[in-house]
Amino acid sequence: MALVSMKELVEHAWKNRYAVGYFESWDLVSTLAVIDAAEKMDAPVIIGFNGGFLVNQERNVKENIFHYGAMGKAIACHAKVPVALLLNECEDFSTMVQGILAGFNGVMYTNDQGIPPQEVLTLVKRTVEVAHLCGVYVEGEVGHLPTANGEKEMGPMATLSDPEEAVRFVRETGVDALSVSVGNVHLLEKGKAHLDHSLLEAIGRAVQIPLVLHGGTGIDEGDIKTAISLGVSKINVGTVLKRVFLESLIDSFADPEVEHSNVHDLLGKGGKKDILSRAREKLSEEVARFITLLGSAGKKDLR
Repeated sequence: MALVSMKELVEHAWKNRYAVGYFESWDLVSTLAVIDAAEKMDAPVIIGFNGGFLVNQERNVKENIFHYGAMGKAIACHAKVPVALLLNECEDFSTMVQGILAGFNGVMYTNDQGIPPQEVLTLVKRTVEVAHLCGVYVEGEVGHLPTANGEKEMGPMATLSDPEEAVRFVRETGVDALSVSVGNVHLLEKGKAHLDHSLLEAIGRAVQIPLVLHGGTGIDEGDIKTAISLGVSKINVGTVLKRVFLESLIDSFADPEVEHSNVHDLLGKGGKKDILSRAREKLSEEVARFITLLGSAGKKDLR
């Protein structure tokens, strides 16, 4: 299948009361693992990368966003299920424009630098104008998620989404979907976050566009199902995927046979001993578990 409109994927989920998963990748192997799961489950899926991570100033080697766009497009075009390609959580306008030029058909801005609300409105509105001319989906954000550090929640900017502010933001920017803060937490691995269902329902009723939850790793499974019934149509999952991948690598290196194995068997041949192939399989299993939870299994025909 060709790269499918992200707006189409998210709105189909919204109208049919399931959620499409955005499973954040970081390289070729992790991206292919997501596709493995989606094809196995006959599910539409969103692949992509974190814009803030790709342009992170602490990187030892500067990344080229066009490499990631080209790779994502090629993978999507050869997948057997509908796939959209998102540049997630960008921290500036230029990164989003670069993403659009690189072939991403969805972009999302996040205000991690404490920019005043009116400036954010102007920036996102400008992004929508540019993106929509190119047929690219734009996800907005009202409120700001706390970030977990171990068992604690961190971040002075953390705020719950306000329904009135959400209405104004959607009306003035024209975003296609809205990310909300309703008790969900970024990077939460220990324990589970519980959502404010009343607030979520109020926002959904007020804005009348698909809602998005970030921090899917740490949301209680029962809350995920309730959230979908209240209009959440896209859920982001990232942290747990990296944890599963890393744990698989750790297990592989703990195997005493590794030291004496042919290096080509460990990397590159793709067999039972291949460390990256084993991690890809474990990651795919976790993505498939989430696809089942989100209700997107079997929805590849978008009918």
